[in-house]
Amino acid sequence: MRVLDLASGTGDLATEAILQLVPLGKVTACDLSGPMLSSAARKLGRHPLARWHVEFAQARAESLPFSGGSFHGATIGFALRNVSDLSATFRELHRVVRPDGRIALLEFGRPKNLLLRLGHSVWLTAAVPLIGVLTTGRIWPFLYLRRSILSFMDPGEVVGLLSSAGFTQVQAEPLQGGIVVLYQALRPR
Repeated sequence: MRVLDLASGTGDLATEAILQLVPLGKVTACDLSGPMLSSAARKLGRHPLARWHVEFAQARAESLPFSGGSFHGATIGFALRNVSDLSATFRELHRVVRPDGRIALLEFGRPKNLLLRLGHSVWLTAAVPLIGVLTTGRIWPFLYLRRSILSFMDPGEVVGLLSSAGFTQVQAEPLQGGIVVLYQALRPR
């Protein structure tokens, strides 16, 4: 079994996938950023099974260098907000995932519950930038995080884009009161 971890970043989802796929599966950790892939390679290099079960590829999510139907499934963790063309990304996922393959995508959301939404807004507006400045000395990445979360499309719009790309059984499951959303879909035959 082969799984694509798209926008792999530092390889957290790739690591989890390897644990599920050993001994026969492979994970391809793919990211636009070479430094992020290097970080993922260092992290995964400490895992005893990673050497044999993971490969790395640098590419744009909207233009993947893999043959059609190369993967049994794909994941993206907290990067949908960062791709330049979400429709093209979903079309590429549809192309590279084989029929009957599944995708699972995690992204930040916005809670519907008024009280939780208020707390979430305060957390993003005040706490996240403050923690960021105190731990890294930089504020702009944390302001970007806030802006990208608050301006990202609603789950219904993401579901619509996945359906338009050809996926079926598309679901958006709010987690943690809607702070995170898990999108799942099937690449039909």
